[in-house]
Amino acid sequence: MDGLARYTLESISNYQYYALFLFLSLGMIGLPIPDEFLMMFSGFQVGLGRMSYSYTILIASLGSFFGMNITYWIGRKLGKEFLQKLGPYFSPSEKKFARAESWFKRFGNSLVIAGYFLPGVRQLIAYFAGISQHNYRRYLFLTGLGSIFWTTTFVSLGFSLGLYWKEFMIKIHGYLMWGTVLFGIVVLIKCRKKYQLKLKRG
Repeated sequence: MDGLARYTLESISNYQYYALFLFLSLGMIGLPIPDEFLMMFSGFQVGLGRMSYSYTILIASLGSFFGMNITYWIGRKLGKEFLQKLGPYFSPSEKKFARAESWFKRFGNSLVIAGYFLPGVRQLIAYFAGISQHNYRRYLFLTGLGSIFWTTTFVSLGFSLGLYWKEFMIKIHGYLMWGTVLFGIVVLIKCRKKYQLKLKRG
């Protein structure tokens, strides 16, 4: 476990809901916060009787929802050019921007929800939704659903697994990363086929 992950978990132990809301909000903006790790640890704390199950899910959902909306408005008001000026720690690369754009055009609304489960993708989708001025009411609804589904999944896993939550999280993290890669490959293949079809039609 790296220093940042250790610090965030200690903060959850000491400040509970306040830290959970803050770190998930920051993670959704794009800072390198171990989001799934935090939620599973919070679920583990619920199992120990230190936190409430329903309140933990509520605060986690609100934190991620708040962060995703901040991210949307940063993208909408300031645009891609501003983000690129902030440097590599705050701004996705041109390649990642292009990937998010192709995914968003291909899968649209469903990607806002599914993107929660793809590390490194959910923030890009939120930024691009703002940059492309995606309908905000629809975005609110989709991010609300996505945040509830996402946080409930990982908090419940942490609660159910108990002492084994960390071992499971280490294993599942690799699968999540591979899922992101495979999803990207599928999208690229479909976009390429679509482009080739347009060329044939002239």
